[in-house]
Amino acid sequence: MSQQASSADGPYSPNRSGVPSAWTPPGYVPAAGGPGWTARILFWAALVIGSLPEFVMMPMMVGGAGPEFFTQYSTLMILVVILELVFGLVALLIVKASPMKLRLFGMGLLLFISIYALGVRYLMPIIVTGVVGSFTLAMNIQSIIWTFHGGVMLAGTLIAWNLARNRVWWTNLIAAGYALLMGLVVAFVEWALNVLGSSFATSMVLTQLLALAAALGGLGLLHVVGDLANMGIERRRGRAPATEP
Repeated sequence: MSQQASSADGPYSPNRSGVPSAWTPPGYVPAAGGPGWTARILFWAALVIGSLPEFVMMPMMVGGAGPEFFTQYSTLMILVVILELVFGLVALLIVKASPMKLRLFGMGLLLFISIYALGVRYLMPIIVTGVVGSFTLAMNIQSIIWTFHGGVMLAGTLIAWNLARNRVWWTNLIAAGYALLMGLVVAFVEWALNVLGSSFATSMVLTQLLALAAALGGLGLLHVVGDLANMGIERRRGRAPATEP
């Protein structure tokens, strides 16, 4: 009888003893669980696969690989991009406890970022050189674009994961700010290594390692921020109105 009375008098959640333990707002839905370890591992794998050219292929070219490797480089790059994209899209698609619409938005953003990366890598030198008459000015423009390129790529990747996770909107602002800051840090480290006389292969591997660490660190940061945001939402939803005793 006590349980029936409590449910009739107000939206209380009785515990096993039948005593209302917490006020639950009408229509309250508990926060969704995590994305699942399969989605996490696939997304991490996509990030690692995307770093393989700088970790392995470019140092091999600089270190004096055979002519056959140069002929296969473009094919290997395309294969790496396809694998990275497939792993990332599948990871976003199978995220658990998230609306399909948001997962599709995240997949679309990741696809757009991948196309942007290919365009910057292969088309930017042709376009900038063709539009700008001065070779020196064209090189300066490309340097500026490359300085912010890593941050833009990281921001798109983190926000795509955020969308698929159905996190609070302002966590996307944190993702963008973090990504742009870390992009500048990576660019500065690369510049410092070059100034200090590091070899091209060493500079490329170290900066790519830092970029990968920044990406994984960004996912960890957003995980913590997202959990704090969910705790705040849960606390507000579970708070009884002022008229309740």
